[in-house]
Amino acid sequence: MSGSPGRETMTRVASGYAGSRWWNKKAAATAVLVIAALTLAACSSGTDSNLQSAPPKPKPLPTSSTANPNLPAGTASTQQAALNAWVAAEQQFYTYMDEPPAPLRADLVAGQTTADLFPKLADYYVNPALQSEGIFLIKLKTQLLNGPTSYNLGNPTVTALTATTATVAFCTSDTGTTTASGQPGPLTLDGNDPGTGGVRGTSDLVLVAGSWKIASGQSTGVKKC
Repeated sequence: MSGSPGRETMTRVASGYAGSRWWNKKAAATAVLVIAALTLAACSSGTDSNLQSAPPKPKPLPTSSTANPNLPAGTASTQQAALNAWVAAEQQFYTYMDEPPAPLRADLVAGQTTADLFPKLADYYVNPALQSEGIFLIKLKTQLLNGPTSYNLGNPTVTALTATTATVAFCTSDTGTTTASGQPGPLTLDGNDPGTGGVRGTSDLVLVAGSWKIASGQSTGVKKC
């Protein structure tokens, strides 16, 4: 994989993603203030009519996953269920990144919440990941940025498994956020560093009412996956 990894370049802490996308629990406590500040910023800037239409759809490259032979053979189906949930969560996040930013920013200014704007996030994430994923999307939309044009989820693998928890190891990449003119998005948002070829890390999933959901994780930028 090559190219800029986009939103997940920043190094995370063990309790949750503390960089551009996922925040740790302490940072999540300030979420309301962050959202309020972003809303005020959106109110104070104009809207580009060219951003009313959706950018090109992000194109996922093939993702493959197999059961980890180092885990008990009888867990293969459970491993696959966790992997399927992880892939679906990432795909849904990229789908939301792909939505045109201007209308969403206008809805945010009008008082809608992340739950209103991105209702399907709760199908795949729980706090603190749910909250921080929503904050990242709000940052993206208030800055009128488009999502990546392509991404690669690589070959995720379950590395640890209990009856109610799973750890998925991954190495992913994407082309990074872009402005309305097609220029790379700001480094402060997604670490769009041409010198980094991917992002390696782990996601911690929990079983909630029979469904696997991402709760937290950690990752760091790497030269190559």
